[in-house]
Amino acid sequence: MNHFGPFIQELTLLYSIALLGYILRKKEILPLGSEKTITALILNVTLPALILFGMDVPFSFENMKQFAWLSVMSVFVLTLSSIISWWTVKKLRSPNKQKNALEGIMIFGNQGFLGIAVSFLLFGKEGVFIATLFNFVYLLVIWTYAIYLFARNSETVQWRKVFLNAGVTATFIGFVLMLLPGTLPAVLSSTLEMTGKPTVPLSMLLIGVLLGNMPIEKLKSYCANKSLWLASFYKLVFFPVLLLPFALFSLPFQLFAVAVLTAGMPSAPTISMYAERYGKDASFAAAGVALSTILSFLTIPALYWLVLIVSSLT
Repeated sequence: MNHFGPFIQELTLLYSIALLGYILRKKEILPLGSEKTITALILNVTLPALILFGMDVPFSFENMKQFAWLSVMSVFVLTLSSIISWWTVKKLRSPNKQKNALEGIMIFGNQGFLGIAVSFLLFGKEGVFIATLFNFVYLLVIWTYAIYLFARNSETVQWRKVFLNAGVTATFIGFVLMLLPGTLPAVLSSTLEMTGKPTVPLSMLLIGVLLGNMPIEKLKSYCANKSLWLASFYKLVFFPVLLLPFALFSLPFQLFAVAVLTAGMPSAPTISMYAERYGKDASFAAAGVALSTILSFLTIPALYWLVLIVSSLT
């Protein structure tokens, strides 16, 4: 557990960048709407580059074995979390405009931004590779079932645009790269690395800006909602812990750690965007994202500590 301390230091640095983003937004140094520019830059440039860099590895049966394990783990946790969330929301009897948002913030985490950032922080390029493989199934689900949650009564979904986005495209291209015997030329690989690395600070800056967009009083009122606290507990603690039994299969530490930590990321900002687009309670969704993001400063280190203990016992 010698590297637990350095991990906490690096994670603190990441959240300091989020705090900087929050301050810059509150001081209006970053104006209203800047989150759209940062999001577009990450989604269309830096994140695809980081994914391609992370997946630029020569073909090996070991990689395919890892992909199989990660897909099984991803399907496992997504299926259980979807069933449990649906049942919980039904029992809570939340207002109609909040039901879909509540279910969405329980199931879908910030795996593409923060998940890859934390994985890169821990394990470098290998962490990005593992996180991308783990996110492969997740991407298919968040661009289908998550949209279905909000748009099942809408006729405005443009499925072509949904699937043909830079993140999904980069993941599929990266998967092809993984199947090839060689790797990209060194110059291209270095370009992807240099372009992709800003994903980490930009993701945290974006989180801070998104939190800064919400009036403090409104955030306080929503955070008094017990359903949002339950949703955060599910997303940050309960659902990732469901993956701990996979330690019995003697999986590589990096694979096991990335899967558990990625599953325990705070709720995805995408959920509040879906709520806004399809006429649901977007402020409620944004508050849930904000609450889980703040709490994740405590839960991510706790999850990593738990993974270290479980791994040492198996």
